[in-house]
Amino acid sequence: MSHLPERRYHIRNGEGELVVSSYAELRMLYSRQFIDDEDEVRREGSDTWVKAKELPDLRLIRPRRWHGWEFPILALAICTITLVIALVVYLSR
Repeated sequence: MSHLPERRYHIRNGEGELVVSSYAELRMLYSRQFIDDEDEVRREGSDTWVKAKELPDLRLIRPRRWHGWEFPILALAICTITLVIALVVYLSR
């Protein structure tokens, strides 16, 4: 059984261009946030560049980013729930 060589991928941003030897390597670099959402990617042999965030497979592996307003609301909700539980426990004695 013969194995076809994997295609290489080119990644570019304002600082330069990088070539990786496989899609697995591209995924690993993206998951470790070495490749940014705005970096452009193209498969070897193609002339079309796409932003990394537009590749559906990559979006699934990136940790979710918090928006500026989500964390304070979540923290406030946790504090409020904790306070309500503490008050209920205190008043039930």
